[in-house]
Amino acid sequence: MGLLKGLVIGLAIGASITYGARLSTPSGHLLAYLLAAGVGGTTGIFAGRAPWKDGAWIEASIKGVVGLVVALVLYWLGATYAAAPIPWPGAAHPVPWTSLPVLYLSAIGALYGALVELDHDDGEAKPKATAKKSAAKARVSAADDTELADDAPAATRAARKR
Repeated sequence: MGLLKGLVIGLAIGASITYGARLSTPSGHLLAYLLAAGVGGTTGIFAGRAPWKDGAWIEASIKGVVGLVVALVLYWLGATYAAAPIPWPGAAHPVPWTSLPVLYLSAIGALYGALVELDHDDGEAKPKATAKKSAAKARVSAADDTELADDAPAATRAARKR
């Protein structure tokens, strides 16, 4: 699920930059790094637990800050070692995929979203909540109640005599 959330976030931001603003970023340019950091931070915030849930804003903030750094490293690795030119509609010659925001931002969002989802675990919170509910619902049987009720007056009479 995190992979899908990251892919959607990266694709939305990349498409709005590529097609909405009609902006292309040269591979390794400062704007490309800033966009990658923005996608990493946004993916970190929204790919894990929802930040508006109780106490989840701290976790979302930490994952967002880590996402900034991870996205910068991922873009640097891609721009440095894997900037393969690909044919792109509207371009006269093949361009590196790391200069097309719609491509590199979706890849970064999907990769970091998958990493966040690996760390995301709701399994621990559910058993603790059910354990508290079951402990609160525990009740002594009715037979034990009557035995205690019968013994209580005798115990108080013995205490009065002393």
